[in-house]
Amino acid sequence: MANERVNVHIPSHPAVLDSVRLRNIQLPLPAAPDPWHRPGKSQPCTASLKLSYSSAVAAANADDVSLSLDYGKLYRRLEEDIHNLGKHPEHPGHRMVSVDGSRRDEMLGSDVGQDVRLTAGIVANCGLGLLDETAAGVRRMSHMHNSQRRSSGSMGSQVQAQAALFGPSSTSPIDGVFGQCEVSLYLPKALLRAEEGLKYRSVTVWGYRQGPDAALEDPAKSERCPVVLEEEFRIDGIRCYCILGVNSHERVEKQAVIISLEFKGPGQLPWGSTVVDTYQAMTRAVAERVEGTAFQTVEALATFVARIVTVEFGNERVTVRVEKPSALAFVEGSGVEVTRSQAFFEGRDA
Repeated sequence: MANERVNVHIPSHPAVLDSVRLRNIQLPLPAAPDPWHRPGKSQPCTASLKLSYSSAVAAANADDVSLSLDYGKLYRRLEEDIHNLGKHPEHPGHRMVSVDGSRRDEMLGSDVGQDVRLTAGIVANCGLGLLDETAAGVRRMSHMHNSQRRSSGSMGSQVQAQAALFGPSSTSPIDGVFGQCEVSLYLPKALLRAEEGLKYRSVTVWGYRQGPDAALEDPAKSERCPVVLEEEFRIDGIRCYCILGVNSHERVEKQAVIISLEFKGPGQLPWGSTVVDTYQAMTRAVAERVEGTAFQTVEALATFVARIVTVEFGNERVTVRVEKPSALAFVEGSGVEVTRSQAFFEGRDA
């Protein structure tokens, strides 16, 4: 169930949107989903983030590092926050909401390390928090330089350049109103039956809670909260062996098939909780059930897998990719990809 909804306003993208990226951070998690279902076990994780804001124009024009986002500080903060996973007084899911302003109660009751969405939320909050801090620092510098300009009739060339940069007609160095953080997590050992583990991606932006007089409110003065715009889960590398194909030699011996499952949609909605609650048992069921099949077409096998995922495990929609790595001698993998929903299977025989 979701808590009572709140009205949330998301600012439009600024005219100039720049980004800071940290790619493939080695981020060991003190607690994470364990393939053997052991609580509190550390797991390897590779994380990437893209923090988008408006803008880097002033930092580039002035060639001044004080006007830029410090990605070294971002990394150190992130490392510290993950190291203290689960030790923060406020649950990371407490302020996270969906586009429609709802929040998932079930996330608040879950162990922080066991829900990959919460881990990504910590990363996103770290990035958006640093953006806030940087924008506030730049505003203080702007106020200081404007005060100096008013109090001094004559200025040196360097001071004049800085004053011009922070003047009312200049481009705002960093605008903290809009902030967006895209987070990708890769847990290579989260699943026993998936060789490429679990992958998760989310996009989080600053949203502003709106009251009855929303049209009159200044977003910069409203209470802010992180809004999860979209989420994506991927389970790659489910290797199975089954009879598959129409050729006579393919009917004699089992061959390897590689199955991938993808779930994506708007963030912080019930479908994401269903994936989190079912992905371990679902992956095991897919691997075990496929090995007892003998389909002639890859399409039939992919549809069989989609039925298991949606009908039996209650997921709303899934994209299934099935590849045969041994089908063509000079092709690494050949196969099909299908997207099916629960509604697709309603009224259809198994």
